[in-house]
Amino acid sequence: MRRNVILVAVLAISLLGCGNFRDLFSAHADVAAEAADQELQAQRLAQILSAGGKGVQLNRQTADFIANVWVDYALLGQAVARGRLPVDSASIAEAVWPEISELKGTHWHDSLMSRRTSVSEAQVDSLYKAADSRVLQHILFGARPDAPAPQRAATRSKAQGALGRIRKGANFGQLAATLSEDPGSKADSGYLPPSPKGRFVPAFDSAAWSLQPGQVSGLVETPFGYHIIKRPVMAAARSRLAGYLEERAGVRLDSLYMDSLATANKLEVKSGAATLMRAAAESPEQSRKSGKTIVKYKGGALTVQDYLRWVRALPPQYTQQLREANDTMLTKFARILTQNVLLLREADANKIAITPIEWATLKRRYETQLDTLKTEMGLAGADLTDASIALEERGKVAGLKVERYFDQLIEGKVRLRPLPSALATLLRERLSYTIHEAGVNRALELAGVQKAKADSAAPKGAMQRAPGGPPVPGMQPPAGVGVTPGGPPPGVQAPEGLTPAPAPREAQP
Repeated sequence: MRRNVILVAVLAISLLGCGNFRDLFSAHADVAAEAADQELQAQRLAQILSAGGKGVQLNRQTADFIANVWVDYALLGQAVARGRLPVDSASIAEAVWPEISELKGTHWHDSLMSRRTSVSEAQVDSLYKAADSRVLQHILFGARPDAPAPQRAATRSKAQGALGRIRKGANFGQLAATLSEDPGSKADSGYLPPSPKGRFVPAFDSAAWSLQPGQVSGLVETPFGYHIIKRPVMAAARSRLAGYLEERAGVRLDSLYMDSLATANKLEVKSGAATLMRAAAESPEQSRKSGKTIVKYKGGALTVQDYLRWVRALPPQYTQQLREANDTMLTKFARILTQNVLLLREADANKIAITPIEWATLKRRYETQLDTLKTEMGLAGADLTDASIALEERGKVAGLKVERYFDQLIEGKVRLRPLPSALATLLRERLSYTIHEAGVNRALELAGVQKAKADSAAPKGAMQRAPGGPPVPGMQPPAGVGVTPGGPPPGVQAPEGLTPAPAPREAQP
């Protein structure tokens, strides 16, 4: 039996990443996190967790999120105090690498497409004459089906008046820009994107496909109101049709090009890749320096460490879907992500760079965000930058300011302002920090006790706080949220099942 206990301990070491038995048994139960010379006591984290009142969900995910936010703020404060804030051009470039990667990938893609996509006039003519596609203009006078009869009658009368003006020679595009209640097409003189037959609601579709070039319909009633539809002549539709054909060709070329990159570079997703990816998502702190290979390719590899770096730059909805994805989805995502890494390598090899204007914009945005955050947190004063003050004292002052700022977050006096782009990751790479699982778990236990006492002390029948509120205003972590915001990797197209839910869209033309 004794040997089984020791075996369990050894397994725990491998799973938790503990470096030795001392770490295993001491387990830092009183400290939830450390950042440079600062500590987040388990009791302090428990205070934050229990500050939201009844209904706040006390779980590991919320505790991890808050502990990570505290680490980011604490590292920022210590970086200011030590004069190690990333403000030189090289450091700023590191801090905004997702945006730079996005721009470089886009420039390289555009360069490829400009050389490889060309549409002939014959192709445009053929599409215009085809029975299955149309470029259309319309003017919408909105009227809900359940609107009172007098209101619908007034709307119809307004639409009828506009139709009369068109038949007398008024410019259709100008009237659409002035009168239409469809904001998308109104901004473009009433033009709708080139669309296949069946794209619109039946009444609209039927009327539109009966029009000859240059012809205008009568009033067409749909669930959205009353429409006047025009089929533009070839000359007016040509540029839009050409753009439509180029876009379709570009999509096909994108797929072919990315596949060719994979083939030429002998891209190979390693067996067990999905297991590594899932483990990294569940325990990012233990995996952040892992050199294990997920994908191998000619001249390099996508490691667990690389993978986490990219994942931190993804929007929160992606990270949650990656946590829930099956092995097939994760394997496909690893392949697509590596194809984008290869795309950026090609861009670098061809000396693709962002423009001076783009760099100036990124730099200015970063500096503005950083200055605003420093000011809000009280980190902009001379008491943190005066070299005549001992470094140890500046560090203590920074720690106090961070804790004071956290108190304001708890009290709802300020809202969470995430660190710019990949700055949080950069600070973590440059300064020491640790998140102790035992301390976070201890904080959860303490918070549960504190909330239970508070709930039992509340007068019976007293109004209770509605469930689900955040423990810190503005800081409720969406499922799977990361601590470093940022845009998606350049050109990443998540495989089916890993795409964010699309925004609701009205089914109107």
